[in-house]
Amino acid sequence: MANPMYGQNKFDNRVGEKLFSEAGTLREHEASTDAANIAIYTIPANKLEVGDIVRIKVFCTVVDNNGSDTLTPILNFGGTAIATGAALDVDDNDIVYAWADVHVTAVGSAGTMTAIAELRTDALGATHVIGATNLTSKDTTAGLDVALNVDWSGSNADNEVRIDTFSVELV
Repeated sequence: MANPMYGQNKFDNRVGEKLFSEAGTLREHEASTDAANIAIYTIPANKLEVGDIVRIKVFCTVVDNNGSDTLTPILNFGGTAIATGAALDVDDNDIVYAWADVHVTAVGSAGTMTAIAELRTDALGATHVIGATNLTSKDTTAGLDVALNVDWSGSNADNEVRIDTFSVELV
């Protein structure tokens, strides 16, 4: 094995890369029972290689909540849910936090990946879902969407959730 201390790094020929990052946009999903992607990024076609790990991090804040209306967050990769939060009666200032690593195992028109993901909701992220998802038939020769989808159970002007930070990177 080459010695990375002396300029012979052969672990792979790639280093980590920030694909997308945003913070402070103050974009909200509010007053609607229509599910919406509050955060979305499209990984460019042919960007992924076997062995890549796509790391996704999202942080949102519930700005306001009407009564017992619930919020359901879903983290999607290439149109497939990799973490689905419980429909929770969230309170003002509760959080939604999602983290995932998507391991690329095959590329091409029938690409495959394995995602491990965690989604936390509620005060300090007390309610959480952790799971693994096998992704099949993901066409890496086309763009792949990474998105946090949110859905309110009731349409009220007091139902507001805000995206605070969202990042997608290769690690």
